[in-house]
Amino acid sequence: MTKRVLTVVGFLIVVLVFVEIIGLLQLRASLASYAAYWRERSSQPGEITYVALGDSAAQSIGATRPQKGYVGLLAARLEAQSGQTVRVVNLSVSGAKIRDVIDKQIPQLQNYDPDFVTIEIGANDIVSFEAKKFEADYAELVPLLPKNTVIATMPNFGGRIERTAAVASANQIIIAAAKEPALPVADLYGYTKSRESPLAYAADFFHPNNRGHKNWADAFWAVLQRL
Repeated sequence: MTKRVLTVVGFLIVVLVFVEIIGLLQLRASLASYAAYWRERSSQPGEITYVALGDSAAQSIGATRPQKGYVGLLAARLEAQSGQTVRVVNLSVSGAKIRDVIDKQIPQLQNYDPDFVTIEIGANDIVSFEAKKFEADYAELVPLLPKNTVIATMPNFGGRIERTAAVASANQIIIAAAKEPALPVADLYGYTKSRESPLAYAADFFHPNNRGHKNWADAFWAVLQRL
């Protein structure tokens, strides 16, 4: 390469690194601001009540705005389909594990009479996956969920972590756990696997971006619209 080409390449690398750093800083900053948005949103009345349980994905982390996350997209679709206003109560917490939903989110759920509930939880458990613990936690969680709850399988992790075997095992556990109370399951894995793309991830290459959140919303909506 010529010196000029090397200079251009070096400049582009610096720009890409700078953009990546800015993206990561924005993700970190969104944790508090998005949580504040959902707290305020839950105070707004609606003819239909939609409760979301889960982790940072339900908080819309990775999306450019809270409304662009899958929970916001589902709320908009519910309003469009029903012609009614939707109150969104987002009880999810970034970093939550299955145990956190059982101990902290489910008790809050008792304060509401939701028409629809969605839950995606387990991604933070997958990082250090233990099949027996995962199964025990889900066996405890599922009976606590209302009958109108849509449970999502684990997504395809095609970003910076690979947990193919763990995800396969976890999804078998989720599907089996949902059978006895006959809760509907959204095929989040199938939707994210078939639409896998580096363009579907946020700057951390873990959380979904706007495009990725749409994929998540589509997976839930395939089931939710039939309830």
